[in-house]
Amino acid sequence: MIAPGRNSPCPCGSGKRYKDCHGALGAPVDPLAGDGISRRQLDAALAAQQAGRYAEAIALYEAVIAAQPRNFDALHMLGVVHYQRGDFDRAHALVGDALATRPADAGARHNMDLIEAALERRVIERAICAETLPRFAKRCVAAPTLEDRWRWRGTTLDLIVSRPDLRDPAAEAESLTRWLGATATVWVYRQPPAPAAAGQSLRTIDPATDALPRGRVAIFYGADISPAAWYARAAVTDVALYCDAYDPCALADRIPELAREGRTRLRLLFASPALARRTGLPGGVVGLSDRE
Repeated sequence: MIAPGRNSPCPCGSGKRYKDCHGALGAPVDPLAGDGISRRQLDAALAAQQAGRYAEAIALYEAVIAAQPRNFDALHMLGVVHYQRGDFDRAHALVGDALATRPADAGARHNMDLIEAALERRVIERAICAETLPRFAKRCVAAPTLEDRWRWRGTTLDLIVSRPDLRDPAAEAESLTRWLGATATVWVYRQPPAPAAAGQSLRTIDPATDALPRGRVAIFYGADISPAAWYARAAVTDVALYCDAYDPCALADRIPELAREGRTRLRLLFASPALARRTGLPGGVVGLSDRE
């Protein structure tokens, strides 16, 4: 695996070049860094992180931490990855653990300042987005009807998993498509860690090779990932968004995008009545325990 470019900014956020920071030749070895295997894992994790392969980087950092729970570099950089992914709570906990082992480290203290500022901004942003969400209803969201429960029964549809944190997207998607009574081609934005369930087709979206959902019906599982790179080429005319978590900012971004700013009526599906009430938007409640 290729290490980060030596003249590139170090992924730790210190502002230094990689060769002057984590990639410094002859740098003193951290007594908590462990053996050569762990050092190679850290180098591989840094390379994956710099390339934007966050899931891979997380797995590598976690492997080091499992063997060496107080490894400063692994804790610090894993926190930075979660910060880059927008998981500020997890980032705060990890960088805090890193600072507990090395309180004076300037890079980690700088990153902690960034994380705490992001946490403060998130409170404000969520309040604004929560107030804005109901305004999308008239323009972008289709009113639910009695027929919606069976709308897709017996059809073949594309189900796009837009939640990057699902450990088993095949199983999650299978539960939803069974409730819908449909047959689905399940699309993910990265190579899935688990095989497709029996009777399902599991594919990876890749706009560069034109591997894209092409069906008329598309259901998006989660609102985390924007489909902007390929959605303009989609032939979808019947689109729904399944919400199993409340993130008003993600919904405020995704609803107008999926509805093409109101040109396509978007149907909303919620994991619970409480979630539907909290969102303040019209939609149907999905009962994944209902197998009728």
